[in-house]
Amino acid sequence: MGSRLERTERLLNLVFCLMAAQRPVPRSTIRANVAGYDPDGSTEAFERMFERDKEELRGMGVPIDTVLDVNGDVAGYRILPSRYRLVDVDLTLEERSAVAL
Repeated sequence: MGSRLERTERLLNLVFCLMAAQRPVPRSTIRANVAGYDPDGSTEAFERMFERDKEELRGMGVPIDTVLDVNGDVAGYRILPSRYRLVDVDLTLEERSAVAL
């Protein structure tokens, strides 16, 4: 159960990081700053974990963009809040009352 919780927490941390950033987030920043990735572990292990995490999130509908620099190299990753947010919920008075119960 612990590893499942760790993975879920790491995925959420990755989503929070990519949504909060004003600029594309490079892999090195993700590795060093997102809880759940071991900054002292092997590069290969991080790469495999990060690729699996991106694919899992994309499979759940999270629109992770890969941003390229002028040379066509990966500059970083981002999630545009305008593409991934909850829609406003407009409830009637009766519906709000039911939710409050």
